[in-house]
Order: sequence, then C-alpha cells, then structure tokens
Amino acid sequence: MLKLVLFATSVFYTIPVSKGYTAPAPAALGDFLIQRAIQQQLYYSAQMRNEPMVDWLKRFGNHEHLDSKIRREGNCGFPGTYSATFDQLKTTPFTSYLSALGTEPDSSIEVRVIKPMRRLSARERANPYLNKEPQVEIYDQPIITKNILTQVLNTASALVETWAFHFGEAEKNDLERVANDRAKIKGLPTAEMMEFAELVKGGETAYSFFTGDEPMPLYDFDCRACDRFDLLRALSLFMDEVRALTPERAFEVDYLRREPLVDIYKIDDDNVDELIMKRRKLRRESFEETFVTGDDVIKGEAARNAALSFLHDFCDTWVPKLVKGDERSALGKESFRAKPGMKELRPDDAGVDADVVFEALWEYQDEAVYNIVGGELIYPRKMGERLREIRSAVAAESKRTVMDLVAPELRQARLKYTDYVEEDDDGLGTYERFKLAAEEDGEKEGYSHREIIAEMGMG
Repeated sequence: MLKLVLFATSVFYTIPVSKGYTAPAPAALGDFLIQRAIQQQLYYSAQMRNEPMVDWLKRFGNHEHLDSKIRREGNCGFPGTYSATFDQLKTTPFTSYLSALGTEPDSSIEVRVIKPMRRLSARERANPYLNKEPQVEIYDQPIITKNILTQVLNTASALVETWAFHFGEAEKNDLERVANDRAKIKGLPTAEMMEFAELVKGGETAYSFFTGDEPMPLYDFDCRACDRFDLLRALSLFMDEVRALTPERAFEVDYLRREPLVDIYKIDDDNVDELIMKRRKLRRESFEETFVTGDDVIKGEAARNAALSFLHDFCDTWVPKLVKGDERSALGKESFRAKPGMKELRPDDAGVDADVVFEALWEYQDEAVYNIVGGELIYPRKMGERLREIRSAVAAESKRTVMDLVAPELRQARLKYTDYVEEDDDGLGTYERFKLAAEEDGEKEGYSHREIIAEMGMG
C-alpha cells in the first residue's frame, strides 16, 4: 500500500526529480490556494466594477500578474485569463502573506473619476462661454485592510471546502478507472451508466449537486489545476518507487517484463516467398541486436534503468506543460475535435491538463519503448495505470492537507487579524449554509439520479 507523509509545517521545499523539474511539496498546496483566492477576489471586485479595490489588491505584494491578462477597466476577465500556473504567489509561505495583509495599516487612495457629460445641443456647443470640459470628481477611497483580509479568507475558506470535495471525487474516480483498466474482462455499459452519462451531458454531476449549480467562477479551472498538482506529486513518487527497485525484484511490478511482449516482424510460414522470409529474418535479427540478454538480474537492472530513463524524458517533456496548464475552458477544449487517429495541433509551449499526460502513456497500448537500451522490457501503458493509482493516494493526501494544514491557518488568521468571533460561527461550510437556506425556503436540493430521470420524463 502506498503511504504518503503529511508535513505539517510551514517550511516549503522541493523534491528534485529530473533535469529542469522539481515536484511541489504537499504544503505548497496552501500557497496555490491563496493564490487562487486572490484571483477569485480580483474577479469579484472587477465584476462589481470596484476598480480601486482591484488595483490595491493586485499591487499589494506585487501581484499584478494574478489579474486577468485581457481584462478591460470596469469589467472582469474570462475565468481562463486568470492564470492557473503554479508558484505565482510571491509572498510565501501563504501564512506570511496573510500576516502581511493583516498587519498592513489602513490607508486611503485618491480616486479621480470623469463624470459622464450631458449631451449638449448645437446651440450649447456653439456657445464659447459655456464650459464644455469634462468634470473630474476626486475623492478618497478608504482602504481597511481588516475588511479586505476578511474577504480573502472567506473566499479561501470556500476554496478549502470545494477543493476537498474535488480531491475526494478525484480519488474515487481514479481508483475506479484503474480497476477498470486492469480488469481482464471489462463489463458492458449498464442502463444506469447510460442514464448517468446523459445526466453528466446535461450538467447534472456530483459537482452540480454539491455547489447547487452555483460554483465559483474559477472553480472548473481550480479542479483541473488540482489534478495537475496531484499528478506532479505522483510523478515524483513514481520515480522514487522505480529508483527503489532492485534487479532481483524488478519484475515484481507489472510495468516491467522479462521478455518483449509483442513479437516484432513475426514470420508467417504460409504463403510467404522464401526470399521474403529471409529478408524478414535479417531485419528481425538486426532489430533484436539492441535487446538486452542475460539472466533475470541483468535484465532487471536494464529494465529499471530503462524505466528511469523513460520517466526522465517523459518529465522533461510534460512537466513544464503541466505547470502551465491549459487556459482554455471546457467548452473551448471541446469546440474542436481532431479526426480519428489524428492529434490536436497545439503550440509547443502550450500548457496541458493531466488527462493529456495520461493519454500519452495510454497510447502505447502493448508497445514498448525501443529507442532506449532495455526499452523493450518496460510497459508504458501499465506505467500510466500505476501513475494513476499513485495519484489517487496523492489526492487523498491533498484533501487532508487542505483540511488539516490550510484550514487551521486560515482560522488562526481570522482570530488574530479580523473581527471574527468564534462563538458566532455556526460551523457550517459555505455551500452547506446555502443548502440549509434552500431547505428552509422549501427548495429541494437532494434529488437522486432516479428522481431527475423521472422528472425529465425519461423513466
């Protein structure tokens, strides 16, 4: 059983994996959560057209890069324009940012507003003595940092709740996918599975039930970013697992094999000309010259080294893309579909989501990696299955991290820097409070899938 260690400390560090790549520590999830809370608060303030607050919040701690890249003044940007790239919080760890914001003295900023002018008639425009210059209104906007910190903490607490829910769903879905991939005989879709697929297509998912169809604007990108974070952690743990293999025990894992699985250039004796058979035999012998020979210990050492070499190259290719992430929305990603057998063309520096990385391993199917020494002894598709299994354990660890490490720090910041009174807290989460209010108003939030099917007239 895979066991992960929770480092309940505010010290952040990285685990070197391959050249140009360091895996994030578990506690770095708190930095990313506060980063997304700031971006979510920037979105809300821009949506309310509170430009002074947007300007002050993004300038505090030099976080201008967290704002939307294409936002116009007076409007919020699209959710995908708020970059979900990791490690963008400059004041780290996140507790230092909360402390800096909580101890920042109150101030005020001067705001200049050009008042909209009344439309002038032709006679008024022709009057040289009439003041036609735009009027500028100047006022002082108070900046009460205690209130700003309260808003950021409220948003961060809602993120803790929604992210913990997503990590639980990710763990469950990954384990179900691994069990299905490893099953020798895969079951056919049932009526219940097809009904559920129709619900998902219509937007009725576990997430819609949890959020009451009112998720935070950046939530979809947050979920995909959490998956990328877990995959980066899983890659480092997977490489540690491969490094720990010994030549004698290398073939105890299912992603390494003693002999090549696929018989390349198999010779068919029936209806094949003797000259063709001879040429095929020569090509096969030439192809197998690079294959590792010897006893199990020699092959085990070669298979382990080949797996490490493959993972190093794999990380160098995909980790920079995972760190950046795909900025397209779910609708944008589905707006174009490549033809069967063809891959989507994307710029070399474009970010990707975790599913694309798993797809790259799944595409190998039963093929090996023949461009490295010992590559015929590794099984990339099964490496993908093992990587997904590790990610499910990382998702469970990430859930404990946000609940046991991040949430208490947010509570301490509330008690220390805001007017929060613990006795007045009802102990409910944001969405739990919404559902309770809906039940009091007579709204039914606990629909089952069967009830929804019946209500739609499909049952």
